[in-house]
Amino acid sequence: MLGKFMESIMAAQAQLDNDVRGERTIAGMKAAIQAGKWTFKAPPGFLNNGRNASPSLIHDPDRAPQVKQAFELYATGVHTKQKVLEMVTAAGLRTRRGKPISKQTFDQMLRKLVYAGWLEVKGWGERQRGDFEPLVSQEVFDRVQAILSGRRVSVTPRLRSHPDFPLRHFVKCGCCGRPLTASWAKGRTELKRYGFYRCQNLKCKAVHVRKADLERGFVEFLERMQPAPQYLKLFSEIVLDVWKEKQAQNVTLSVSLKHHLEELNQRKERLEETFIYEKTIDRETYQRQLDKLNEQIVLVEMQEREAKLEGYDVEAVLNFAEHVILNAARLWTEFSSDQKQRLQKVLFPQGVTFADGIYKTAKPA
Repeated sequence: MLGKFMESIMAAQAQLDNDVRGERTIAGMKAAIQAGKWTFKAPPGFLNNGRNASPSLIHDPDRAPQVKQAFELYATGVHTKQKVLEMVTAAGLRTRRGKPISKQTFDQMLRKLVYAGWLEVKGWGERQRGDFEPLVSQEVFDRVQAILSGRRVSVTPRLRSHPDFPLRHFVKCGCCGRPLTASWAKGRTELKRYGFYRCQNLKCKAVHVRKADLERGFVEFLERMQPAPQYLKLFSEIVLDVWKEKQAQNVTLSVSLKHHLEELNQRKERLEETFIYEKTIDRETYQRQLDKLNEQIVLVEMQEREAKLEGYDVEAVLNFAEHVILNAARLWTEFSSDQKQRLQKVLFPQGVTFADGIYKTAKPA
């Protein structure tokens, strides 16, 4: 009995020592965060600074440019997350182990406050300005968060609407502001169905309208909203500004891809020298590495071609934009469901409202 009692005392003492050490460690980490120091493993784009002096994080020269580029590309709202991930992967973004960044890791990366220079630990309630240089500006970071949360419209949004109901989730209830939902209802016979749009707020019930009526009303709304010709010049100037911004982004990306392509070709040359002249690797290893490099080279070359805007006819784009604006109602009627949703998102980024048979442009959130 005495032996078991002593074992229990010793086990309790050991557990107490572990708890005390754990509390001291957490207290030390909290104190470091309050001082602006990053105490964890550096996220992609940063490196832990091994020196005691500030800053606690420094930019990773190999990955920081691609991470920064990812934020800037996604902040434009022009590209989907998948497209941005493909572009920066082609530009050379990898994990420390040399593997491509996964979709989940990339999504988490775009949400981390550390890239804007902030320290935050969930559960601790601590947020502090870091002692290191941010990788992206607060403005760019905030635009990315707005797109991720749906507060800022992306030109290529995730389309949630049923193909039979292109205005679903796009038109909002004019009374409560909730997006309309839609569904088919069976008639008295199984062969006949009726489509309805309705407010999804059960307490509201302000909107319950036939599919044909709501969509016909939207076409009439597009006709009324058609701008006068004198405003098209201003619209053309806006489109030109967007094009210039897009061109600048593609030039930056093209330069980055070109550098990465040169690096891959250099690695290929070194691999051939190692196999042919130094003979320090066997043929199987050489062929496996060569196949990987050739695959990466082809991918980067394809991405580089996509990034170029050579021969881009701006006037043709402006003419097309003018054609869309002046014929929006007819085009929306003729378009497929997917095309309708993209067109209406471009024309009305904040969506539209409907109540009492009247359409209105939605107010910015």
